[in-house]
Amino acid sequence: MGARARHQRPILFFFLVLICGFLPASRADHKSSTELVTLRSKVFANTRTIRVWLPPGYYQTAQTGQKYPVFYFTDGIATFHGRQLGRIAEELILSKKIPPTIFVGIDNGGSTRESKHPGSDRANEYLPYPDDSLLPPVPNPQGARFPKFLEQEVMPLIERTYRTSGKVGLAGASYGAAIALFTAIENPGRYQWLLLESPSLYIGDHALLHRCETIRNWPPRVYVGAGTDEGVGDAKREMVDDVSRFAKLVQDQTSTCLTIVPGAEHGEDAWRDRLPAALAFLLGDETCQTAKARILDVQPVH
Repeated sequence: MGARARHQRPILFFFLVLICGFLPASRADHKSSTELVTLRSKVFANTRTIRVWLPPGYYQTAQTGQKYPVFYFTDGIATFHGRQLGRIAEELILSKKIPPTIFVGIDNGGSTRESKHPGSDRANEYLPYPDDSLLPPVPNPQGARFPKFLEQEVMPLIERTYRTSGKVGLAGASYGAAIALFTAIENPGRYQWLLLESPSLYIGDHALLHRCETIRNWPPRVYVGAGTDEGVGDAKREMVDDVSRFAKLVQDQTSTCLTIVPGAEHGEDAWRDRLPAALAFLLGDETCQTAKARILDVQPVH
């Protein structure tokens, strides 16, 4: 009897498909997935990978009409591997702390097929102004082209390939945060969310901070995070002073969350630790105090 039942199951399955005209949804349709898209840039004349993380259920039949906000991150490889964006995003979505969102990691200039000097090639794309402290120097960086690259090459690729809602966020860390901020300044009103981790606000003699003084159309929600142990010597104090100054410049025009973590250094571990609270504040509309309470040892700066 057991053997006969085993043989009957495929027949019954085929009969249901024949009558009903569909196959049961694959269990994989319920899971998140990451897709790799190759982009040949005319702006930067190079080729890179765009990493697209799709939320759980994206390919479910029942969700085919749903459109999703998109959050773009610079330093795509580090974002997904070092900061573990995919794992954190899935946990936040499944626990309903943030809505289903598409996350896009854009590989930097040092990760392109053509790159021969990864550090300098990354800096070249992410510096809108020179960094006089950088060795080897990049005297004429091309970061001013990044907004065009993002707006005219990356975004159209994502929007014609995936179901997007038109709501957009932008995030980055270090140089990647500097270029994210520069892009938001160059395109006022374009972004709903801005996430800046340890931004290099000192570049170009604090040119970004000077520009922030005149900007009035900021993203509705802005998160900025830093640690008190970033760099050496005076650089530690400079980071804290710079992010505090930035927060004061924008806080009257947007919902702003400033998180400074005592002892936190400049690197992926610190940015990963702060990422859940940052996304919960930005996408989940949590209050800054609630978000910060979820980061170990945080002391807010007033």
